Amino acid sequence: MSLNNQIAADIAATALNVNEFGAAVTYTPTGGAGSSINALVLRDDPFQEPYVRGDAFATLQIMVAASDVATPQHGDTYTIDGSTWEHDPTQAVIAYNAYFRIISLRRVEG
Repeated sequence: MSLNNQIAADIAATALNVNEFGAAVTYTPTGGAGSSINALVLRDDPFQEPYVRGDAFATLQIMVAASDVATPQHGDTYTIDGSTWEHDPTQAVIAYNAYFRIISLRRVEG
């Protein structure tokens, strides 16, 4: 196994694994159908509501496998624990490489 394949396998086996650190998320690409993917939900404190910026939007970040979300775009939605989230237009994709994406989201209100 190459180093690249080992890194991708390690991310899937630990960070994104729902039996370890990951969570099941419904990802719906713009104009597409929803599908279940695994993600690492990044919050300041797992026992609190997500950080609220100003008084407008709750925000959080997720790490997803590049193979699940190859090209994140505005309009894509993510359903996490019954709440719907969309790309935060002020930040969107925080980091990316061949293996994963870290995406900034804001909760869809209403």
